[in-house]
Amino acid sequence: MPSLTDEQLHDFLSTGDLLMRLATITPEGWPAVNPLWYYYEDAAFLLGGRRQAQWVENIRQNPRVSACIDTAEAIHSRALIEGTAEIVDPAWLGDWKAWAVRYMGEERGGRYYDDTKHIPRALVRITPRKIVTWSGPGWHPRYLE
Repeated sequence: MPSLTDEQLHDFLSTGDLLMRLATITPEGWPAVNPLWYYYEDAAFLLGGRRQAQWVENIRQNPRVSACIDTAEAIHSRALIEGTAEIVDPAWLGDWKAWAVRYMGEERGGRYYDDTKHIPRALVRITPRKIVTWSGPGWHPRYLE
């Protein structure tokens, strides 16, 4: 199961409608995982969340996060991310129409964007410190005896 090349990783993270499963830490110290839309740009991940969302509050308290982005169908590919999250703008009204279209399609995504673009979101940037990837069938050689 080889790692993705830099080009393959960029394509994997930039195209399609894969969700990020973001893990944050609750105030009680428990991991909390949320499936989220994301946008990958300049080797960082951008997320737009409802300002009252628990995962956003968790980031305010502890910026260390982990995430998984993966395919459900064979040949399986995945990226495991560790990084630092930053709330770049707590009342963001930026243009995220491309995100809505990516995840919902042109018509539904465009309508959803138009209906909700006036609602401020928290814009979050995740700067990865580590990304581990692999793709393909079979086991990684380190697991074989």
